Amino acid sequence: MIFVEALDVIITKKGVKEDHIIVIALDDRSNKELRDPDNMLSFVKERIVDRDTYYIILDEVQLLAEFEDVLNSFMHIRNADVYVTGSNSKFLSSDLVTEFRGRGDEIRIYPLSFREYCSVYEGSADEAWDDYFTYGGLPLILSRETAEEKAEYPEQTGAGGAPAERHR
Repeated sequence: MIFVEALDVIITKKGVKEDHIIVIALDDRSNKELRDPDNMLSFVKERIVDRDTYYIILDEVQLLAEFEDVLNSFMHIRNADVYVTGSNSKFLSSDLVTEFRGRGDEIRIYPLSFREYCSVYEGSADEAWDDYFTYGGLPLILSRETAEEKAEYPEQTGAGGAPAERHR
């Protein structure tokens, strides 16, 4: 969700109308019906009602059946700008990158290094290390205020829990 949250903020700041931003989190159970390719195409096409640009943002697209075909279908919608995220080996495979070569860009998001984390951390280096080791270096961890919010954040992103939990 890191990329989706950031992209939504950027698009909104550009003055794009909310109804022209279609965000679908496919890992949300309430969107289960949209994991079907035909349902997804119908859902999106029904929302495109004028010639202005629409921003289609699909989070965890690997959960969408036949997602390559769906993405290719979206490429035929002239006034659509499509963004997708994914977090597993199928989505990150070189075959997928090859299939969409020349028609898209791949952006990989990595955790901050400890040095980067410290450069924006408000507190001592020892406190920064405790937080970094406990919760990880995902950039938005720094915006979480309570220990509970910080602990929940890696799970929300699909990162599989905080580093301290993964390495027990």
